[in-house]
Amino acid sequence: MKYLEESNKNLISLRTSLIATVVVLTGGIVGLILTGNYSLGKLFWIVLGVYFDFLFICNIININKNIDNNIGVIKNEYK
Repeated sequence: MKYLEESNKNLISLRTSLIATVVVLTGGIVGLILTGNYSLGKLFWIVLGVYFDFLFICNIININKNIDNNIGVIKNEYK
């Protein structure tokens, strides 16, 4: 029981960090797009940024599922 509570604390902390990272990364991608004049280097960073943005968003969704599963287990143990 205590393990699941500690696991949830760690998952929530990780989710918070990932959300902040996604916000900064998305802002950088939008900034690159809005500056115009697309060179090959800029296009590379945009594509790489979109890839990592998608990767981090998928991780946030998986973390949310893990937190929901842990909460469900904790609720069932208290019944």
